[in-house]
Amino acid sequence: MLFKKLIITVLCLWLMPIISVSAQDFDPPLRLEFDMVETKFPINMELLGKNGLVLFFQKESKEDTKWIVCQYDTIFQIQKMRAVPFETKTIVCATGSDENFFYAMLQNEVNTKANTANTYILRYDATTKKIDVFSFYLAEKGKITSIVHFGNIFVYSVYNSKSEEHVYVFNTKSLEHAILHQNKVAPHEFQDTYLDTISQRLWLVSKFYEAKKQTSIRLMQLDTNGSVLQEIPFTLDGSKYSINSCKIVYSDKENSLLLVGNYLDNEENRHSTRSNNSGVFTVTVKNGQVGQMHFFDYSSFENWYAISKKTFSNCYDILYFVTQNDSLVILASDFYAPEYQQYYTSQYAGSGFYPSPSVESKLIGFKYQNACIFTFDKEGKLLWHNPLNYSELILKSVHPLLNGYIDSETNDALFLFGFNNKIFSLICNKTLMVQTIKSIAVQSSSRFESINSSEKVNCQHWYDNYFIYSAYQRTSKKYSSNTRKNNKYVFGVNKLGYM
Repeated sequence: MLFKKLIITVLCLWLMPIISVSAQDFDPPLRLEFDMVETKFPINMELLGKNGLVLFFQKESKEDTKWIVCQYDTIFQIQKMRAVPFETKTIVCATGSDENFFYAMLQNEVNTKANTANTYILRYDATTKKIDVFSFYLAEKGKITSIVHFGNIFVYSVYNSKSEEHVYVFNTKSLEHAILHQNKVAPHEFQDTYLDTISQRLWLVSKFYEAKKQTSIRLMQLDTNGSVLQEIPFTLDGSKYSINSCKIVYSDKENSLLLVGNYLDNEENRHSTRSNNSGVFTVTVKNGQVGQMHFFDYSSFENWYAISKKTFSNCYDILYFVTQNDSLVILASDFYAPEYQQYYTSQYAGSGFYPSPSVESKLIGFKYQNACIFTFDKEGKLLWHNPLNYSELILKSVHPLLNGYIDSETNDALFLFGFNNKIFSLICNKTLMVQTIKSIAVQSSSRFESINSSEKVNCQHWYDNYFIYSAYQRTSKKYSSNTRKNNKYVFGVNKLGYM
């Protein structure tokens, strides 16, 4: 299949029996839209592949607090809606999903007495439509940063007030907790998990701070009941490099893992304001043995680095997984910098009360300046890289921006990201730019309404060559004679397809 264009999938008329004859010249987009009350009750969305998607949100009620689980299929027809009451008011800490399950972790809004349940894990089975809720007391105070479901266990991490991150395993059969790395005295941070569907094993990777400029990686393999099968520690070339981040992106039938991450050259003379990493590393682990490591310093990419180095002195970067197929793994490294806005305030000094102007700075977001897209083989060898200019997008928060998909016939790699009311896409084949960056506008579900602004924009790969765009949006009616409500605040979800 040759990718030609991005389309916003539209609803067929047989799915829309309420459309009048006079409106049949309009093809409404395949879209979910929910009226929202600004800043209240956000909607959590997780994708289930070809099983559709789940929306999880709190229902506004004066009597009691209920959380709603809604499953939709791939054409946004509702499959199941379930209400889940909790004993006390709760907030969502983390959510996750795979093709068969949606799950969420919640905690009480207020402190509870010791040994009284203050934490909940909800699990929804997309096939049977069954909901399980597990409640327990979590003594450690901190921010729950991630959760993963595997077999009979949930693995989640807690970042506490001492800047330490602990990883817990909760068994849904025995209802018992276990903390990982409890015998390791060095401070550590949880990095990533990877479900090996071939061997039915769960891999976890954590970063340990051995000394001021020394870090190490520890891999752990768990079975479906949470038992530790093996541990594999290693460092990056002794004390020469420090690890900043590490992810597991691939596992094969021969029990071989591919790990990627950011590293920092400890000998590099760096400015005090410079916070980006030195480069990207890859390493394979096979049958418990650490293989050859590959290091790719950002400065070695001469063409891209020469253009970008002016902004490197005061910016940060984030490395993340984009997509893969049977032979290729694609990562991206986004470079961004905090963006401040200066404004003047008047102050009065002395008995004369003369106005004295004062300049203050306010953080307004993060300016995404450029990126580098890396394509590796399954051994961690770099095949090619593609530079990308974001034209200085300003986002409210830092998060991975690109999503992608590789066509199995042509190896065309398709990338897209959402910004405000538009979706941007480009297509690459090796170092060749098949399609430069193009954009299309996001459509409202009604031809009488337009989208004025969007925030908390998210684009995700869904299944096959389909993607999901979601955002909190403000809409307005196009015509003054229209009786619809003006200036609505909604949560909108659009289905995208590459054809």
